[in-house]
Amino acid sequence: MHKPKRYRGTVLTHTGLQKLYAQIEQLTTEDGEKITPRRIAEKTQLIEPQGLNAATVRKILQAQIGVDQESLRLVFQALNLTLEPLDFSLFHHHQATPVAIKHQQILDGTGVFLSNSIDRDRCRDVRQVRSKIDVPQYPGSPLPLDSKFYIERLAIQTQAYAELRQPGSLIWIKAPHKMGKSSLLLRILHQAKQLGYHTVHLDFQQADQSILSNLDRLLRWMCKTISLQLQTECCFERYWDCELGCKVSFIIYLHHLLEQINQPLVLSLNEINCLFEYPDVYREFLPLLRSLNEEARYDQVLQNLRLVLVSSTDTCVSLNFHHQLRLNTGLTLRLSEFSLEEVQRLALSYQLPWENSSLVEQLMDWVGGHPFLIQLAFYHLATSIPSASTDEVFTYQVQQLLREATTLAGTYQNHLRYIWLALQADSSLLLTIEQLINSQEAIVVDSSVAYKLESLGIVRLEGDCATLRCRLYYNFFKKKNLSLKSVDYCTY
Repeated sequence: MHKPKRYRGTVLTHTGLQKLYAQIEQLTTEDGEKITPRRIAEKTQLIEPQGLNAATVRKILQAQIGVDQESLRLVFQALNLTLEPLDFSLFHHHQATPVAIKHQQILDGTGVFLSNSIDRDRCRDVRQVRSKIDVPQYPGSPLPLDSKFYIERLAIQTQAYAELRQPGSLIWIKAPHKMGKSSLLLRILHQAKQLGYHTVHLDFQQADQSILSNLDRLLRWMCKTISLQLQTECCFERYWDCELGCKVSFIIYLHHLLEQINQPLVLSLNEINCLFEYPDVYREFLPLLRSLNEEARYDQVLQNLRLVLVSSTDTCVSLNFHHQLRLNTGLTLRLSEFSLEEVQRLALSYQLPWENSSLVEQLMDWVGGHPFLIQLAFYHLATSIPSASTDEVFTYQVQQLLREATTLAGTYQNHLRYIWLALQADSSLLLTIEQLINSQEAIVVDSSVAYKLESLGIVRLEGDCATLRCRLYYNFFKKKNLSLKSVDYCTY
């Protein structure tokens, strides 16, 4: 019997992203107003009472999966646009790559991203490449456990796996978006299952705004979701006591649950940065996690609880969130960039024939070892050039990719636009970027500004000094008019 396809949601196509960002640029230029994810969310709330939160808007701007069509329509309407069929594509349950990307970029020779970059005779039928190269999903989503394109982070994974075995442990994974946090989390949860632990995964992106903005509702949502995933009776109301408060009630319920399952439970909380928009809730929630971690030192039942937190550091920039982010307990893991050796290994996985070539170093000079930016380059190279091409063709293609890197036709246009949009939230960040461009050496940067720029992944810090992370950012920002009075997106 034929089973109907199940949809995972919708995602913006390249066409939809271009339309969306072009409108943001135009509105910013015309109104002189900083169009941030928070501002767009506020506009959606004027259309419909519930509207969207900034986390959902940010997810749309990053073309992530898991957003419904109504949310896309709200964002487009808030920006005076109409959502059309070509602006989005549906994700089936079994799909790893957006429909629009498969059809437009693979079958049509990826003309949108790499137009005029190779001879048409050498790329007449890119569909043949798929029979020779194991094309991965479009970069940006978590890599499956069996993915040949995942680069093991041996030091971090070893540290995380060892911490999992510690009673009452807490692990916090922090990094800018697209650095590989979700892929690492998948492997941590897999390791927990290998140890015979129960695992529960809560994604705060799936919680409604009305839940995230109220601590009592948030903790009840967590209790119910945990029970559903563990397939245990959901009876938290029996333990909820208004006089004790929701935090103590939550601890009592967890205590009961852990006694019931009588095995270690790994509870992962993904994108807890969604709470940053609700400081009153976050300031209550963070001490609760700290309390659970500390109480586990003498409570044998709570020792069976292992917490794994994941947050995107770049989200705190537009919210002016800084000192409140410290937990001061548990193990903090910060994802670093790939090394030259790791990038070479990844090139082999993509079957690119220049693992020992200077082209790898040339690419890293432009984008550093940023996992997403490296994979994006490899993805477009692997899907646009026939495997039988000569070294000269590959060399030309890489150089063309780098020449177009900061243009409207460039591979990194959406990433750069996202970074530029985030910078608009704080004029001091733009001023510092301008100083970094004009300086030939590292400069001393205010600690608050340095923290935000590092959270965005734009700079490297050495002591009190900062430098731009790679040539891509330097060239992009240099092409922009970084005057505080100008926010014209269309100059590159």
